[in-house]
Amino acid sequence: MADETVKRPRPRAVAMLIQSFFPAVGGAERQALELSRSLTARGVPVTVITRRLPGTLPLEEMGGVRVLRLNCPGPGVIGTFMFMAGAFIHLLRRGSAYEVVHVHLASSHAVAALLASRFTGSRTFVKLADGKAQNEITLSRGTLPGRLKLAFFRTAKPSLMVLNTEVLDWLKGQPGFGGFRLIPFRNGVDTSRYSPPLYQEKLNAKAALGLGNSLVFLFVGRLDPKKRVRELVESWAGVLQEKGTGSEPRLVIVGTGGEAAAVGGAVESLGLSSSVLLAGMQEDLRPYYRAADVFILPSIAEGLSNSMLEAMSSGLAVLASRVGGAREAVAEGENGFLFDPLNRGELKGHMLKFMAEPSLSVRMGERSREVAVSRYSMARVTDDLLDIYAGAEPAGHGAPGADRGEGRPGPEA
Repeated sequence: MADETVKRPRPRAVAMLIQSFFPAVGGAERQALELSRSLTARGVPVTVITRRLPGTLPLEEMGGVRVLRLNCPGPGVIGTFMFMAGAFIHLLRRGSAYEVVHVHLASSHAVAALLASRFTGSRTFVKLADGKAQNEITLSRGTLPGRLKLAFFRTAKPSLMVLNTEVLDWLKGQPGFGGFRLIPFRNGVDTSRYSPPLYQEKLNAKAALGLGNSLVFLFVGRLDPKKRVRELVESWAGVLQEKGTGSEPRLVIVGTGGEAAAVGGAVESLGLSSSVLLAGMQEDLRPYYRAADVFILPSIAEGLSNSMLEAMSSGLAVLASRVGGAREAVAEGENGFLFDPLNRGELKGHMLKFMAEPSLSVRMGERSREVAVSRYSMARVTDDLLDIYAGAEPAGHGAPGADRGEGRPGPEA
């Protein structure tokens, strides 16, 4: 295969390989679609290769992006193997038609892409997700198939795109990863779609959701244990006891998942139905971002939350656990606060600050918007992605308060 560090022109065509895609909706799916649309708009044709879900077409076009869905019959491991085999066969048949294969998640389908690239010469990039304790490398060590996959990775030495410095620094210290090309990357957000409302528009958005003129805290994401949403609800009960007099704040939770029953049970048992809105899954999140003032991300592990970036672009202050990409997106005291996800007192203290000084969320929200536009706009991220495909290091990975700009580094030495 050609030297990955040689600067090349933009690719003629890109394959985005991802296990699930629309109509399945999650952070990885949203990011894959937005990246694909942005690349297509730059004149780089993209084909998304994914599993076919019931009721979906085997081939369709979504906003100029070609979506190819492979039949992968069989439950669990069988379906996973069928997708890996189908992806390998498709990539092999297409030969060098895809100059770049961009794999979302370092799972079994990454093995298929890396194997096929040995025959086709395509450049393959594997994007890691999640934080240090939850990413695909860490979790793979607990199973035999996972360990076999990691053994193959050590032989193939893939280019890994890493979403935050916490995971990047950890990988550099892991045995067996010395020959990997570790590339700092970040998710992007459509800053024109997710934009701050005017003052009256925010009031109207609150009223439309039945939130009055309350200070609104918002969580958007999957309801599973690592997100610690049930613990957030329990902390919320403590905040309401301590906040004193004044208008009643509201907590809005958007999303569903395995913890939905536990979260709903906590709201009911703690008597919080009047202050907590469980909105369930929502296709369009913009009405919720527009109505909110502070975005909360209480996870114990994260890569770089798409929902957090959408909230920042929408002009929300951020209250996030001190893990993963939030440590780089949130400048303490500027566009939000960070907290230990296991320290409920720290979380409650920050929420009480926002309640005591309502203008704080406005000032921090304005700064969030600036950070989103300057560092995380999809246009900027697409620039960096094209540099990565071409063999150069991406620019713009400093902290939110750092210089963002000036000049772009050349190819790696």
